[in-house]
Amino acid sequence: MEQVQFLTGNSLKMIAVMAMVIDHTCKIVLQWLLSNYWGVMVDTGKLSWEQFEKIDYFIRFDLQSIGTIAFPLFCFLLAEGFQHTRNKKRYIGLMLVFALISEIPFDIGFFSRYSLMEGTFPFYLKYQNVFFTLFLGLLTLACLERCSCKSQVRTDKIKSVVLQVVSVALFSVIAELIRCDYGIQGILFISAFYVCRSHRVYQVLLFLLAYMGATGNQPTMCILFACLLILLYNGRRGKLKLKRFFYVFYPLHITILYLFRLLLEKSMIT
Repeated sequence: MEQVQFLTGNSLKMIAVMAMVIDHTCKIVLQWLLSNYWGVMVDTGKLSWEQFEKIDYFIRFDLQSIGTIAFPLFCFLLAEGFQHTRNKKRYIGLMLVFALISEIPFDIGFFSRYSLMEGTFPFYLKYQNVFFTLFLGLLTLACLERCSCKSQVRTDKIKSVVLQVVSVALFSVIAELIRCDYGIQGILFISAFYVCRSHRVYQVLLFLLAYMGATGNQPTMCILFACLLILLYNGRRGKLKLKRFFYVFYPLHITILYLFRLLLEKSMIT
């Protein structure tokens, strides 16, 4: 496979970022336009219902399907980063810091309508941003590493496996309880990529099993495409220094999309 592996870590990160932007643009801007612009055009007879359905289908199924490529890639890159980082405590701490920083942009961008109704604006306490999922995923990997067993004694190996399974289950429950973005899926995906880190094909196969187990669905074409991208990863970071790029870009792009939506709202009112 080394002969066809040409994608660097930076390449995967940029593909994931572009897919994420498409997904978030759909959820923050385009879905608002569906309800408040195209929907109004249908009511006033300026747009047929058939045309509206085509726009709706394109946004909800075509564009947002592309967005599903992002999360598996981020989970894979997180597992890779955990293996290669020189300071794992700092890595975990940095993820928590940006989870806290990103919460207000995330709540405003995706849930401002609900937080205004509940009187908690700018906070929406019922759902947390994806950095919390990644933070819990890193804690899971730290436990998996801590519980790993190099002993050849059978009882030690069994104890190690049991502790690792318990660790994954525990953090999966926590992710669901605090309602992180992707929840149990994130913990399972990250764990799957880490457990089979020494074999790329096994990583993808275990991820697909985790995907089917967590979602109850067969993998979509976009999920399979994400797997293909992972198989084409060459294990190198790439020339560009994008180590902190995603941390800053995540809250920044959500804020920009929300402000753009506010401009649309203002222009439609005036």
